[in-house]
Amino acid sequence: MKPLKTTIPAAMILLCAQANAGDGFTPGQAFQSMLNLEGSWTGEAQVVAAGQDRSDASVSKTTVSFKNIGNSTVMQTFAAGTPAEMVSMYHQNGKDELIHTHYCAIGNQPSMAFVATDESGVIDFKFTEGTNMDVNSDAHAHHSMMKVIDENTYESRTENWSGGKLVSIRFTTMRRDP
Repeated sequence: MKPLKTTIPAAMILLCAQANAGDGFTPGQAFQSMLNLEGSWTGEAQVVAAGQDRSDASVSKTTVSFKNIGNSTVMQTFAAGTPAEMVSMYHQNGKDELIHTHYCAIGNQPSMAFVATDESGVIDFKFTEGTNMDVNSDAHAHHSMMKVIDENTYESRTENWSGGKLVSIRFTTMRRDP
């Protein structure tokens, strides 16, 4: 049995380390936050070419909807009813993994996995694989990040790649429809 005087300081160090680990989401917390986004959203999209300043962005209005499917999947639809309509599906693979598959209007399906950050409200996904695409040459969504500001506002950032490198970044600020 370890003496009590060494066990207590070790436990205190562990608790302090956990408290300072940041306020970021676990995969389960991120998924629960996404379930709360259910509904229709409108906002503004800004697309910036790689290496350009955000003030040079092309700007457009955009719509997004989220649907909870059986508390096991979140379906996100972009630009419904237009030629640019796309869907992203989010689901957990066990407790330790959250998967994002984007069904793009150009016909490919990049998949990304949740990566924890220390930033509160951030849901971050990094590219893992894709179908109907060559990651080194074809255009595709490669990195996706969403920040939940409050129950009625979120921001997102999507990195689009082509030729194996970043070609543009799409920023959106979305507000829940009344």
